[in-house]
Order: sequence, then structure tokens, then C-alpha cells
Amino acid sequence: MELILEGDFYLERFSGKAGWTYIPFSKENISAKNPFGMLKVSGSIDEYQFEDKHLMPIGDGRLFLPLAKQIRKKIKKEAGDSVHLKLYRQALPDSAPPELLDCLRDDPGKLKLFDLLPVEEKEKWISFIYSANSEDEKANRIVKLLEELH
Repeated sequence: MELILEGDFYLERFSGKAGWTYIPFSKENISAKNPFGMLKVSGSIDEYQFEDKHLMPIGDGRLFLPLAKQIRKKIKKEAGDSVHLKLYRQALPDSAPPELLDCLRDDPGKLKLFDLLPVEEKEKWISFIYSANSEDEKANRIVKLLEELH
């Protein structure tokens, strides 16, 4: 994993009854080029370690990391408090992993069709599949790829 950001940040809260508490990032701090602006990260907030969280777009090009109540309880912090944050970008495979190749081989002709795709399209599929939040979602995305190949 690649360290993409480390520093002290203040927790903020969206207004309203159901408002989220979050850590905002300026465009200079971090930007995402992923679909919908989301970026999958792991890291730590103070001493609390986390994995597989998504930075979400605010809408003006900035991103934020939502902090669930259970995390805030563990770190004993709320909106207005400062936290020390380390963020690591989740590494996505740069080529088709063996499990994906096995799935393509199991469906006659699909590996050959996948191999014929332009490099950029292969990379999009690999990123789409391996940015899934669960193994079930990853499997569903592989099925979608198999359906699209014809």
C-alpha cells in the first residue's frame, strides 16, 4: 500500500439531525480519479486502525472520510476535535489476478475475448472488480464481465 496522506485534521459535521461526522480533504490534499470520485483507503485515525473505507466526494471536487459513531467512541473525539490521520491507497492489481483468469478460462472463449480488449478497457474492468467492498460483490462483478464479453 502507498501512503498518500498523513497529518492532523479537524473533524467536521454535516448539519442536520442525521448529519455525518467526517474528515474533509482539500483538492490539494487528495483527489480521486475513480468512478464517482470514490477512493478506497486503509489507515489509522489516532491509534484506531481501519481497512477498506471509501473517501466520498463532497460535490465540489473535494473528498471526505465519514467517521461512524463507534469509531468516534473508540478515539474519544467529536466534531471540532483534531485527529492524526494516516491514509494508504488500496492497491489494485495492475494485471488480471489468477482468480479472474480462472473464471475467464472456465467460461469457454471468454479468456480469448478478454485478451482482445484494449489495455485501458482491461484495466477498467480489473479496477471495477477489485474495488468491490465484499467477495460477493467482486463475484457479481466478474459475472457482469463474463456477460459483457461476447
